Amino acid sequence: MSQWKWQSTKLEGMRVIESFYTVDERGYFWKYFQEEALKQIGWQGTVSETFVSFSHQHVLRGMHIQQPYPQEKLVHVLWGEIWDVGVDLRPNSVTYGQWDGVCLSRENRRGLYLPAGIAHGFVVRSETALVSYVCAGEYLPEGDGGIRWDDPQIRIDWGLRQNEVPIVSKRDRELPTLAEWERWGWQWTR
Repeated sequence: MSQWKWQSTKLEGMRVIESFYTVDERGYFWKYFQEEALKQIGWQGTVSETFVSFSHQHVLRGMHIQQPYPQEKLVHVLWGEIWDVGVDLRPNSVTYGQWDGVCLSRENRRGLYLPAGIAHGFVVRSETALVSYVCAGEYLPEGDGGIRWDDPQIRIDWGLRQNEVPIVSKRDRELPTLAEWERWGWQWTR
């Protein structure tokens, strides 16, 4: 337990994680999930699924959330570097509608814990990135949705250079704004 460290972000309950890591002449050993350590900062569920995504530079994925049963997530970068972002969509949270971000990379080995109710997204800064997600709560296609990555009300700073356009899927380009999300609730289909 003492080998794990975490720090708060500006979003209520979202934490940056530094987990156990050691290196020697053979390579490295990294324990990036430990349920008991995560329970100390709020992890409530049981691991239901794990995912890995591979993306190229400037790919932006997000802002994703599942409703009515949002997932807790622990995100790490196995290769490359991303700017990882959460947006608080918990109606009773003191940080509702706010965002915060952190650089996650293979080199810094930091993770990001996102409690249920925080939308998640990232943009790839390196040539490629391999991203791991450990999730509590199963993926439900009928509840899959989110809010726009470029919502003018939230104004996420993605760290993009002027005139740099990220690669965003059609699905993510068509997600609602926060104002639309508030009107529609978790019913993503219009």
